[in-house]
Amino acid sequence: MGIAEEHMDKACICLREGKLRDAINEYKEALKIDPQNAIAHKSLGSIYYRVAMLDESIEELQEAIKHNPHYADAYYELGISLYRRGRLPDSTKAFHEAVKINPNFHIARYWLGLSYYYSGKLKEAIDYFKQVLDKEPHVVVAHYHIGVAYARQGRFKDAIGEFEKFIKEVPDSAAAYYNLGRNYYNAGDIDNAIVAFKKAVEIDPQDERSKKNLETLQEIKTKFF
Repeated sequence: MGIAEEHMDKACICLREGKLRDAINEYKEALKIDPQNAIAHKSLGSIYYRVAMLDESIEELQEAIKHNPHYADAYYELGISLYRRGRLPDSTKAFHEAVKINPNFHIARYWLGLSYYYSGKLKEAIDYFKQVLDKEPHVVVAHYHIGVAYARQGRFKDAIGEFEKFIKEVPDSAAAYYNLGRNYYNAGDIDNAIVAFKKAVEIDPQDERSKKNLETLQEIKTKFF
């Protein structure tokens, strides 16, 4: 075993013990000896992300990719750091590369959907979330994001379907019931909107948005129906 590998092994021990700063120092020592070690750069980038040093994380992950251009995990983690930094176009490119290298990298595909969603590219976001669900149907949060994207497109009935699929698996989500209520209302179904808002308040009595919408719809129904 080389000296660089010894430092990397020590870094792994530090990580298991929660000693992140010590792990950083060990990886730095390894890179002094072997500056082209893509695994060390990627590992260091991962730790920097964990301690909220995003610029340093991005730099190390880019170094990992420089020395191993086919490193899907490094592209994926680079995408997350860029996403957290608010650099959505760059994060989208990184996630694309991760999926291109490893088409079965479904968590990277999910984050690609998020990058597109928050970039305002709703069609692309929906497409990628659907691809995730096609391969990994247990990633039910993708239904939630598709529902929100459909709502933003004005496709309220489609949004209702996605929120109902999400609620079937996560029945204690006040946020999902709130969104379900909003979309029922926008689709012209006041009765089901009231039911959804009631459920949201039942789950979270502090949900002021659902309370306000519930009160408003009950008042409307009393006056006009």
